[in-house]
Amino acid sequence: RETGGWGCGRGKMAASNNPRKFSEKIALHNQKQAEETAAFEEVMKDLSLTRACKLLHFQTFLGL
Repeated sequence: RETGGWGCGRGKMAASNNPRKFSEKIALHNQKQAEETAAFEEVMKDLSLTRACKLLHFQTFLGL
C-alpha cells in the first residue's frame, strides 16, 4: 500500500482548488451578511416609525 504518491498528488490538487472554494465561501458570507444587514435595517426602521407614532399620540394626548 503506497500512499506517498497519491497523498502528494491529492494535496497539490486540493491546494489548487482551495482559492476558488475560499472565494466562494467569502461570497456566500458577504451575501448572508448583506441579507442580515437589510433585515436589521428593516427592523430598526419599523422601530423608529413605531416610536415616532407613539410620541405623536402622546403629544396629542397632552395637547402639545
